[in-house]
Amino acid sequence: MLAGPQQDRFESLDILRGVAVLGILAINIQAMAMPVAYFANPALNTQYFVGEGRDIWAIASTFFQFKFITIFSALFGAGIILMVGEEKPSPKFGLHYRRMFWLLILGSLHAYLIWFGDILTPYAVAGLIVVLARRWRVRTLFIVGFVLVALGSLMMIAQHFALEYMPAEERDALLAEMFSPPPEAIAAEIEAYRGGFFARLPDTAPTAVLFQVVQTLFLAPRNIGVMMFGMALYKMGFFTLGWSFMRYVVLGAAALAIGYAGSQYATTQMFAVEFDPMKLLGAQTAQFWGSLPQAFGYSALIMALAKIPFLGLVRAPFAAAGRMALSNYLMCSLIGAFLYYGSPGLGQIGTVSYPEQAMTVAVIWIATLIWSPIWLTQFRFGPFEWLWRSLTYWKLQPMRKA
Repeated sequence: MLAGPQQDRFESLDILRGVAVLGILAINIQAMAMPVAYFANPALNTQYFVGEGRDIWAIASTFFQFKFITIFSALFGAGIILMVGEEKPSPKFGLHYRRMFWLLILGSLHAYLIWFGDILTPYAVAGLIVVLARRWRVRTLFIVGFVLVALGSLMMIAQHFALEYMPAEERDALLAEMFSPPPEAIAAEIEAYRGGFFARLPDTAPTAVLFQVVQTLFLAPRNIGVMMFGMALYKMGFFTLGWSFMRYVVLGAAALAIGYAGSQYATTQMFAVEFDPMKLLGAQTAQFWGSLPQAFGYSALIMALAKIPFLGLVRAPFAAAGRMALSNYLMCSLIGAFLYYGSPGLGQIGTVSYPEQAMTVAVIWIATLIWSPIWLTQFRFGPFEWLWRSLTYWKLQPMRKA
């Protein structure tokens, strides 16, 4: 996901990374702008989950949910090979572990000080493991990756059946707390988030812990499996424009069609069962698996566009956004925290409709595509890339371009 060493850059990787960091915001904005219960069960939001709001949510679910985080995971795996190499032993092995340590620290600060929905922490933990697979053959990476992704799916199914066999009273109480808390509980959460940092910490800290546990433990098999897919695709030349234009287009279009069918079914099914958590297994499974070919399809078509010479001016802003992926990811969280949380922010959580969220996303996308190339005309790294690199080498890195 995150940019690799300055000397080993591939514009195609940067372009895809830039698209991914923009795409993930379409889902993150919902989690930032609304109480947790509304994100988990949008049907509770009777004020905004109607008309245009339902349509925009459905578009985000079908075209964005899980897709861009999947691209992030694949790029993270590819980036590890690019950074560490395939030598045994690699002289950069220790450097990689220092990078993951500081990514873990940055992710934890992000989760507890800015926004609970951090992905840097689980990625850092996964990075400590998946680096061991960097020398595996392509076939082995795909097989083990598939087994891990399937394990993630089985864990989700097992969780569903564990709920099925719980005593009804305990199960109903647990699901009510997670998916349909009483209005006064939602109002209390909104009030807490509109308060100052220390006022909302008792609410945000447990949520951050829960999110990190789920991401690090329960979603780890999927994350690591997709990172292995990314390693395999990198070795096959997929991310470095090693395929023909037609191969990208044909395979990308086919994968996109398959993935879209699964994602569209998932969205339709969620509406059909009215977001009843005990009836969502089919939709969740379709979303889980459908996001994989859909993410591959997006990536392949973007690689195809990257091979067209006269689109250089169009590609450049996305490549710049990708070179600053860490900074742009954290900047989106800072903007969201300012807009939706209380002091020193505006405290708009729970008051922003889905169309207004979509407009905010569009504005942030445009701003990112403008500020990233401007910044990189003067500086070698994004601000947080510079911080991460300086911490990794334990030495201030040169920031300004000569």
